[in-house]
Amino acid sequence: MWLATSSATIRGICILPLHVHDEATRADIAYVMADGEAIWERLRAAADLYHMRRVKTISLLNEQRTSGYNFIRKRNDTRLQREIDYLGLFGVPASKILLIDPVEGDLFSSRSEAVGMKRMHPALKRIAVVTSSPHTRRAKLCFQRVYTGDVSIQVYSATSPSQSAETFSPIWIEYCKFFVYWICI
Repeated sequence: MWLATSSATIRGICILPLHVHDEATRADIAYVMADGEAIWERLRAAADLYHMRRVKTISLLNEQRTSGYNFIRKRNDTRLQREIDYLGLFGVPASKILLIDPVEGDLFSSRSEAVGMKRMHPALKRIAVVTSSPHTRRAKLCFQRVYTGDVSIQVYSATSPSQSAETFSPIWIEYCKFFVYWICI
């Protein structure tokens, strides 16, 4: 059993029920789900959508926690600054990046990102949510429950299930989170 679950292919198959991906995603804005070890693959996928002209802007969570020291700036960067710089490496101008403020006190971080997005952009008609494969179904659930009505929520998985930075994270935790979100939000 241990040997089988150490294979990326087998673990990718275990992730498949959690995986949602709208290959033909086109939206007004791409929201990149925050945090986690897969943030860099999410940012690359959002940059791809931008360069394919499938989205006009990219939105990020305004995370002001310190990320690390920047020797060029001679100061500590925030997580947000690191993400903006990373998108810049992929040719996304800072002027095309919009920020949403975090919602304080919400125990459900994915839902709080959707609530923050709706507060900042209530009139959107098409939203692309960019996240890693194991989080796609939960992210879609959150955005669909926050944005009701005629808003199109499309989910764009940053990678295939077996190629995510989170492929070897405990998948059962994501199943538990999905169940709790489905019941509670």
